[in-house]
Order: sequence, then structure tokens, then C-alpha cells
Amino acid sequence: MKKTIILLLLVILSACLFSQKKEVVFATYTYATSNRLQNITPLAEYLSKKSGLSFKAVSYPTVQALINAIKNDSVDIAMMNTSGYLVLQRSYPGKVLPLVNLDMGNDSTTNYGGCLIAGKQTGISAIADLLKTQSKLSFALVNSSSTSGNLVPRLILNSNHISEPNSKFDVHYAGTHKKVVDEVLAGKAAIGGCGCAEIDSAKKNVEFDKRAIVIGQFNNIPLGPVVYNSKLNESISRKILKILLELHKSDSAVFQSFCNGWTEFRQAKNFRMVKDKDYDEFRAMFGNNQSLWKLIE
Repeated sequence: MKKTIILLLLVILSACLFSQKKEVVFATYTYATSNRLQNITPLAEYLSKKSGLSFKAVSYPTVQALINAIKNDSVDIAMMNTSGYLVLQRSYPGKVLPLVNLDMGNDSTTNYGGCLIAGKQTGISAIADLLKTQSKLSFALVNSSSTSGNLVPRLILNSNHISEPNSKFDVHYAGTHKKVVDEVLAGKAAIGGCGCAEIDSAKKNVEFDKRAIVIGQFNNIPLGPVVYNSKLNESISRKILKILLELHKSDSAVFQSFCNGWTEFRQAKNFRMVKDKDYDEFRAMFGNNQSLWKLIE
């Protein structure tokens, strides 16, 4: 009985220590060569100033490393990408709660989306053409943890009766959205999957329409959320929420600095509250294809 009481007291003490942390770790993940610390550090400093707490900005080398840190309670607040968030909730349900994501307004060039593109020299003008091809076409994607540059292109193919692109195409990861577009335009890859925002950029800066065509797209990906560890004191999470919701008005420079770290965030208007159920429609796109989950887990 005494051992049970002592154990219970230790658990309560541990929870209290967690909720009264002297330092709140605000983490994100690295993309290509950018660790995004220059984007989240101003926000961490602003949160420190406005909340009276001490926030520390941290960047992990990969999305999976960030997930592991969250699992081990090394992170209190995190900026997740969409696929990373889905994996986190699938593997460790309830470990984090979504706080906010970004409101893009009505005049953004492109909503957060993933595109399938093909080089015009291939003669491919629609996804249906891919079903007819006998040769193993080169297929460039961004990286295994990319939502718009890996997961969504595969989901698009899955909904068009190509459930296992790795067996039908010669798949490789180019590393960045820009490199996917560059490879398709140069003829190094026959088809590619990348964020639609990169296509907008290519149409402005290079002659995309002369050398490539968009054959499929999905423009309704829910943006990745800022999440908080469910063990975090509720008063702290409420305080952070209030500050984030007002940030675009109280310090637009800090807000823009944060948004500049993500291509899909750059035209965002403000933070908005988000719930886990807001991701259910996107989850449903996986259907029964377990291999799609394995790709991002």
C-alpha cells in the first residue's frame, strides 16, 4: 500500500514539474538545408516576452526525429507538417493536441496542394495515359516525409487506380520541390510530384508551360498544425493560443518571419484555431491502402 502511495505521489510530482517548466521548448523540423530556426526563433522570443515564460527554439533534422522528441516529452510546442502530424496521431494518439494552423484568406495564389506533372516530350497529357504505359517511367518525388511532394501525389495516383507506383515507375527522391520541377523540365524525370506552389513559381520564372504539363492536383490539403504536448499545463496552452491568434496584428513582422519558413505559409493572413477532426477528410483519402501509411511512418 505504501509503495502504491509513493508511486502515485511521484507521478503527481512529475506532472506538476512538467506543468511548471521553467523553459518551454518550441520545435520544428529541417527542410533541405533550412533548419527554420531563423523563422521560429523570433516567435519564441516574442512568446517569452508576452507570456512571462521562457521559450527555447529547437529544430530537429527530420520529421521523424521531431516525432521521437515529442514522444519522449522533449518538446512542448511544435510546428508539424501535415503528414508528420497524421503519423504522430496514428502512432501516439492523444500525445499532442492541435492548437492552430494558418488561414490563407481568399486571395492566395494557390491553396496548399500537391501536383503531378509530366514532361511534354513524354506525350503524357493525363493520368489515364500512365495506366497505358508499358515502360517504367522515371518518377521524381521530393522526399519521404513531404506531404505535398510525396504523400499527395501518391494519394492522387491511388484514387486513379495506381496503388503501388513504386512497382509501376522508377521512383526516386529529388530532395526539394524545385529539383522535382527542374528534373521534369530537363527531361531527367518523365513525371514528378511536388507542391503546386512550386509550379506557380516555375510558371513565373521559367517556361514551364512549354516543357511540362500538370496532369493531376489536389488543392485542399489541411495545413500542418502547431501542436502542444497534452501534458502541458492548460493555462500555458491557453496563453500561447491567445498570443498566436493576435500575432498578425500585434507583431506582423514576427508573424511574417514565421510564415516565410514554409512555402505554403507565405501568403497566410493569420493563425486560426484547428481541431483534430479537421484532418478527418484528408485521412479518408488513404482508404484501405496501408502501404501509403507505411511510406510516411
